[in-house]
Amino acid sequence: MKFIHSSDLQIGKAFGYFVPEVANILQDARQAVVRTLGEAAVEAGATAVLIAGDIFEKQQMSQQTLGRAIENMRSFSTVQWHLMPGNHDHVRESGLWDRLARSQLPANVSLHVRPGAVQIADDDGAPVFLLPAPLRFTSSVDDLTAYMNDDPTPEGAIRIGMAHGSIQGFGSEGDASNYVAPTRADEAGLVYLAMGDWHRQIKVNDRCWYSGTPEPDQFKLPPNAVTSLCNGGSALLVEVNRSRMVPSVTPILTGRHQWHRIERTLTEDSQINSLETQLRALNSDLSELVIDLRVEGVLSLSGRKAFEEQIVQGVGTAFRAMRFDDSGLALNPTEQDLDDIDRAGFVRVAADRLRLIAADASNGARAHTAAQALKRLYVEHLRQGARS
Repeated sequence: MKFIHSSDLQIGKAFGYFVPEVANILQDARQAVVRTLGEAAVEAGATAVLIAGDIFEKQQMSQQTLGRAIENMRSFSTVQWHLMPGNHDHVRESGLWDRLARSQLPANVSLHVRPGAVQIADDDGAPVFLLPAPLRFTSSVDDLTAYMNDDPTPEGAIRIGMAHGSIQGFGSEGDASNYVAPTRADEAGLVYLAMGDWHRQIKVNDRCWYSGTPEPDQFKLPPNAVTSLCNGGSALLVEVNRSRMVPSVTPILTGRHQWHRIERTLTEDSQINSLETQLRALNSDLSELVIDLRVEGVLSLSGRKAFEEQIVQGVGTAFRAMRFDDSGLALNPTEQDLDDIDRAGFVRVAADRLRLIAADASNGARAHTAAQALKRLYVEHLRQGARS
């Protein structure tokens, strides 16, 4: 049996820290990834898609949002979709899952809102059972997968678990929210345990994986990251053969966008060119990128003007979105910078005073305001010179 393992689609996520135009595009990408998962299943010859929780961002989803996701699943009639609640879309009375259950669900969509083994396929005479561990609350103090150890299935059955939670805490092993024992697959005789909750794709062991979110949504780098690429954007193709054989697990790309977090220290104006080159080399299609750029260091006034033109107003406009933090980027005007403003007179006196205030880090907000004023003075005088 082949299936796609995914989780944490979080359809309906708002992305409020971007302008509405961008937020709407990112929201649409989370809906569109349902079709991407279906297409991946068809291409690989997989018969099912298992989504291990957090299909939706929250309980209060519009009927349009719910219905569109289900209709996208309906269109892949050869694929059976198995949906389970997570912490964002947990089971509650008269909640999201009750609304789905009362709707006209297609035959190829199954909701797993209660624990217990359910036969989902027959693989060459070996029945395939799914053992879900749905969340009934945002957080549970119990390991909801514990029942799997004793839940019976026929001899020789292929047992697949599905859970949403954390296999480790930040203190003792049991302090994690919705803790799941990392040894559960072996203890419960599972050929595979499909995990959700962590947005990064992680192999816990040969039989237990986190799929990661299929569409990135956070500027979080994996531990010991060697690139700027953030978490998410993939799913897992899983192939199981017999009840205790180690499954074959293959990552597959699913994300429409790539999210990058980039931090740079600039100490020379010439480094602006290399930063621009690096940003342009991230992808052949820059409109697929969402960038979090954090810059610190020191630039001259002319360097800061070049930075605005080449990075912020230049390559930055080619990205799907760019979140930009330059709070750590200070100004160190050169004599040529100040001469470009004015060589003498009251304007030069003002520029010199602003330079002194901006250079005094102990002044905090006053230094920042002075730096901004100096930058504005420089730009305006260049504009006046261009007009004359």
